Amino acid sequence: MNVRELGSSLWEQGRATAWLGLRFVPWLIVALGLVVMVSGALGPRNAQPHLQDVYPLALADSGGDGTATDGAPADQGGAPGADDAADSEAPAKADAKAADGAKEADGKEGLGADDPAATGVGGPMDDAKVDAKAPDKGAGPKLRKSEGAEAWFGRGLSFLGIFAFIFLAWLLSEDRKAVSWKLVGVGTALQLLFAAFIFFVPLGELIFKVANDAVIKLLEFTNVGAQFVFASFITGQQEIGLVNFAFAVLPTIIFFSSLMTVLYHLGVMQFIVKGVAWVMLRFMGTSGAESLSAAANIFVGQTEAPLVIKPFVEKMTRSELMTVMTGGFATVAGGVMALYVGMLQPMFPDIAGHLIAASVMSAPAALIIGKIMVPETEHPETMGKLEMSDEKPDANVIEAAARGAGEGLQLALNVAAMILAFIALVAMLNYLLGIPSLYHNKDTLDDLKARAVAASVAIPEGCAAPKDDQVTSCAYQVQAALLMKQAAARKVAPPEICAAGPRFAEKCVEGLTASIGDGAEAASVWYVPTFQDLLGLLFWPIAFIMGVPVSECMYIGQLLGTKVIVNELVAYSELVEMLKDPTIQLSERSVVIATYALCGFANLGSIAIQIGGIGGIAPSRRADLADLGLKAMFAGVLAACMTATIAGILV
Repeated sequence: MNVRELGSSLWEQGRATAWLGLRFVPWLIVALGLVVMVSGALGPRNAQPHLQDVYPLALADSGGDGTATDGAPADQGGAPGADDAADSEAPAKADAKAADGAKEADGKEGLGADDPAATGVGGPMDDAKVDAKAPDKGAGPKLRKSEGAEAWFGRGLSFLGIFAFIFLAWLLSEDRKAVSWKLVGVGTALQLLFAAFIFFVPLGELIFKVANDAVIKLLEFTNVGAQFVFASFITGQQEIGLVNFAFAVLPTIIFFSSLMTVLYHLGVMQFIVKGVAWVMLRFMGTSGAESLSAAANIFVGQTEAPLVIKPFVEKMTRSELMTVMTGGFATVAGGVMALYVGMLQPMFPDIAGHLIAASVMSAPAALIIGKIMVPETEHPETMGKLEMSDEKPDANVIEAAARGAGEGLQLALNVAAMILAFIALVAMLNYLLGIPSLYHNKDTLDDLKARAVAASVAIPEGCAAPKDDQVTSCAYQVQAALLMKQAAARKVAPPEICAAGPRFAEKCVEGLTASIGDGAEAASVWYVPTFQDLLGLLFWPIAFIMGVPVSECMYIGQLLGTKVIVNELVAYSELVEMLKDPTIQLSERSVVIATYALCGFANLGSIAIQIGGIGGIAPSRRADLADLGLKAMFAGVLAACMTATIAGILV
């Protein structure tokens, strides 16, 4: 036997062995998933954030000095004030006494049923008069940690969710018989292995921590530049009026855009991108061009990543175009990722590491879902080859930094314009949806105010002539004031939730009505539906499949819907508001899953961005890009959700 025959024999034996091994890939995925799930429950998770122990709103409520807005010092335990023991007991007491789980408000000793104003409901209900430990103020609600049967059920559901999203992609496939299950199996195994490496291997945990700390440190450098530009010449500090989204968050985009441009000029990013692409090419069998684009999407945006494969886009197969577009939809750019870190880091200290992990894990997920929905039936030109376009438009590092800063400024202005416009549009939709309830509640409020005047009950501050968005709240506040007087007359102690401020007026009314019983002051206040409610109903099943607790699927569904219909930036800002809102009790599990699921550009507006951006590189492929646009966007949604299910196994 000569050398050629020996080589051919070994090749055939290797192929046969590989094919035999592929038969065990599904079982490998199941085994890996079960190992990760069990490890998530029992194993050490040094890098895993225990959000219920986080001091979430120190910066968000105080402007970054660590002091709560009511003047009480904020400790690391998650509550303002000095009485930590009382804080730790408050949630349990409130859970037993109030349906919404609001924290108990202390400092109200001696509250008598004959003193309605003292509760903050029968009187003006001014938030400033509510005790520091009331749910409206201070560090905000701590996130509940899933335990016991609930935790195991959630992890099991997340594990099944992996296969559910693969199945959904298969149902949407153009050619179900041509799907490469080897690619699907290996890609899913890579995601699980990466998750296990990051969370359970000491080296992986170290990398997670270093990456998280590095991004946070880079944000500090951004703050130095922003402080110089926006600081007052008189005080030497950035005035509190300028501590807002525009002047405290958007500058991160400018700095990170400049930094990434410099790193590309120096060749650092090309080296990293090639390394990640090599892993996907060798193990998943994807072409060099689509692997490079998917890897680049981890660090740059949906229109910048295809530039690394610019010479090959014109001749790409339809399946390759699908994966390139899906990769853009399933991940976010480094500059925008830094923006999300700036928004969420005060409430979620490990957010940077999680967003990096989400973007890395979503790269193979994008290839998996893209290849299922549009399987490869042609022969890609770059199959088995890694060739990257290495254009350097800048003469030196200084020019690269300057160009990156200019592009970052343009991106920051676009982000500001988009979030302003979309939030305003959502507000308009909410108003239109709520018109019937609004007019009904106005009549109810007028009737309640007339009753209050007749009963000599003070009308709460701001409710004499409230704005449209305050009508429903004022109706509950006035009704609560009437009920407080009625409770005092009957010597019925008011529920403790009534001391928690205007936001809890509806809960106060429910508690007082139940306590008083027959003859309680009644009023018909209609619920005001919102656009987010409709999205929550639409995406509720997706949230459930990812492993979100049933009681919180509506909230996470709202965020997913906002991401797809509007954009992920508005969705993350709504997540921030949910974490601040003491009436919404999200669990650690839901927040982590939402963080991963929202990490992507998959929204309707991005379809036009990709068609324009990639179409500019390859004008002859515009028709194919337009045809694939909506399908690729859905693929990006499924890829991000698939990554979120793997995160759900860990919490």
